[in-house]
Amino acid sequence: MPGFNYESTIQAPAALVFDWHHDPTTLEKLTPPWEPVTVVGTPGRIDENGSRTTLKISMLGFIPLYWVAEHRNYQPGQSFQDVQIRGPFARWCHTHSVEPIDEHSCRYIDSVEYKVPIGWVGELFGGRLVRQKLNKMFVYRHQVVKEECEGLAAANSDGSAA
Repeated sequence: MPGFNYESTIQAPAALVFDWHHDPTTLEKLTPPWEPVTVVGTPGRIDENGSRTTLKISMLGFIPLYWVAEHRNYQPGQSFQDVQIRGPFARWCHTHSVEPIDEHSCRYIDSVEYKVPIGWVGELFGGRLVRQKLNKMFVYRHQVVKEECEGLAAANSDGSAA
């Protein structure tokens, strides 16, 4: 099964980076502006195993598709997963992880196990495109996390924020 991993170093404490994901606006912040995706309703909480988030995706610019992801395997301060219940992939399991490097920095890791629809034919015709889109999306997402969390860490260290 294909996998995709993207990792970066964030100059912020691991706890701050992990806790940032509890904000209900995080998913919208992490969605690249070029992706035709809308969060439907209130996103599920990452710390509630079994809670769900629904996304509306516009395929080919006009075909609505709903992607339902369930939050699982919440490990406080360390990781959680989004597992596709319904959506465009035959299988999708996205693990979000944070690993401390020291008290002021961490590794931010996204690991995705996925399977494109229609088996080897889907992989043959769409596999490369999926990998390119994943890379572009996670470059964007990691930049957002870096800017947001490093900004919060800087504000916390100079005493201007709680």
